Amino acid sequence: MDSKPLNDKSLNAKSLLLSILSLLSILFIIITLQASWNNPQEQTKLDLLQTDLILQATQVQDSSKKEPNDDIFQVLLGDIKPQDLYTQALSSYQEVISANKSTLARLDRLFLKADIESDDSQFLSKQRQKSQTSFSELSTRMGLLQVQTGDTQGAIATWNKVTELEGQSMSTFGLTAQILKGLWSEPTMLFPNAETQIRRTLDGRYRKVALTKLYTAQQRSENLPKLEQQAQIEAVSAVNRLIVINSIPLIGGGLGLLLWLGLLVQWIFFRKSSPFHTSPKSDLDQNLNQVTWQVPWGIETTWEVMVLWFTAFCLMTQFVLPLIFELLGIQSRASEDFTLQALLVLIPYILSVMPMLPILQASLASFRPLPEGWFRLKFTSLQWLTWGIGGYFAAVPLVLIVSAISQKFLQGQGGGNPLLPILTDSQNILPKFLLWTTLAIAAPFFEEYLFRGFLLPSLTKFLPVWSAIALSGFFFALAHLNIADIIPLTVLGIVMGFVYWRSKNLLSSMLLHCLWNSGSFFALIALGGK
Repeated sequence: MDSKPLNDKSLNAKSLLLSILSLLSILFIIITLQASWNNPQEQTKLDLLQTDLILQATQVQDSSKKEPNDDIFQVLLGDIKPQDLYTQALSSYQEVISANKSTLARLDRLFLKADIESDDSQFLSKQRQKSQTSFSELSTRMGLLQVQTGDTQGAIATWNKVTELEGQSMSTFGLTAQILKGLWSEPTMLFPNAETQIRRTLDGRYRKVALTKLYTAQQRSENLPKLEQQAQIEAVSAVNRLIVINSIPLIGGGLGLLLWLGLLVQWIFFRKSSPFHTSPKSDLDQNLNQVTWQVPWGIETTWEVMVLWFTAFCLMTQFVLPLIFELLGIQSRASEDFTLQALLVLIPYILSVMPMLPILQASLASFRPLPEGWFRLKFTSLQWLTWGIGGYFAAVPLVLIVSAISQKFLQGQGGGNPLLPILTDSQNILPKFLLWTTLAIAAPFFEEYLFRGFLLPSLTKFLPVWSAIALSGFFFALAHLNIADIIPLTVLGIVMGFVYWRSKNLLSSMLLHCLWNSGSFFALIALGGK
């Protein structure tokens, strides 16, 4: 007799708990996205890395002429004249440094408002230190670009700003800026251990320019031929790396545009065979590929799964794992160990997304056996290879275009990527393999299983298929908690959702996801390799 009231009370308590968790999740997302706004986009740093790589590559000389190889300039720069390259590179550095200064000013204002002993104050202090180090590094290099354009006084003023900003707590880049200011001053000022400091903090073209000036000032001209020889070796390596980096967007984007052209022609002349054609309801029985999923549960179950998963994800990444790592003293030891850093990406990722499986199991238990087609991983039909590879090439031009627009709109703000230092600085293959395992195996499986395998089909019960694909793509992007990635990853999520909808095989979207992450992974390795 009391079972119904008890059930009602149980349902009300469950709904109340889910509502509270939903509000907390939304608050966490807003705070995290706001924090990501205070970080420069990693894409701007990647653009500077590529600029530096081009500067290094253009040092390749024709041995018969003893001058820069015009063919290399033509391939790398197109119509840009070599002498204009430094001006353009300087402009790129000034743009990023300006954004960095704005970030520093914003952090200073926030720091003044925060309680000195609060966690926010400590976080802001770390963020400010990180931004200040980045400013010093970029400004040190920019001064050498100013020297190359003939603006020696401007270079000295730039290096002065670095030393003034750092004051007594001078970093390694501040010391380098001081050494460079002395080398180009009148009269020249030489500092002890100048060569060691330059080699430690500068590379590529910047190191060559600084060491050439140092050897000339020290009258050590016998070291110049060896320096030139080393620069030629590095330049050839830079050319090879640029080929790898540019082949991914050029080949992928080119093939993607041809694919879209073919799809457009198919839509115009053979519309019924187009993958974008939606059959009328009367034709669905004849076209099984157009049949949507049977969804036996309501929106409450979909909401429950997503909120519980995100709550578990936040608890693991923000509280449980950091506490364990702190107690074990692992985090402090990871700062200089790239292998440990990579493990601290792989293991927490798996532990934070794995609760999805028992949550799905428990939430959908009353609906089992599930209707046919749910969470399908069908290896026997090789069409998933065609859909996955084709979807990848279709995604490349779309994501590249919206990424460029998003980067311009956000003005270089809105993104921080903790994986970048491991990919660009580590020379050990093990941490890179561990990261590839995270990006190309773990992430495609877990993320596709949740966002395409569960969320997308669940949304089709309440929304048209295209709306469900778009909304699931947006939630996929939002879960990455990075404001700069929202638009590009939404587009990528839409393509993956479309591929899954048409193929009805999770292997297809998993393959697309794997190819996308792998392409970005290898491009970053080529870009940052020493």
